[in-house]
Amino acid sequence: MNASINTAQVLAAEGTAATPGFDPLLLIMIAVLIIFMILTFRRGKKLRDEQSKARGGAIVGAQVVTAGGMVGTVVSRDEEAQRVTLEFSSGDRVDFLIGAIQQVVEPAATTTED
Repeated sequence: MNASINTAQVLAAEGTAATPGFDPLLLIMIAVLIIFMILTFRRGKKLRDEQSKARGGAIVGAQVVTAGGMVGTVVSRDEEAQRVTLEFSSGDRVDFLIGAIQQVVEPAATTTED
């Protein structure tokens, strides 16, 4: 009889000790994860905005850099086919997708009429 009381006391003690309490470390980890996600999304949006601006600035006469690092001058732009033709310093011309334009190095010269 004494052994059954000891077993019941041990089970009751284990049940009360096993209830979890508030863990501040878990809260800190979740907060760090949320901050990391927010910063990642903001950086991605910033990069998309810069690429969109570069694609819009890739007009005839502008000097641009492609995703592969090639620098050339836009000779023609076809919106329907989503392509630009770049001319390089050697005189060669190559067609690229507009999405390959990463940066506008030198905007096209604008002419002002009097």
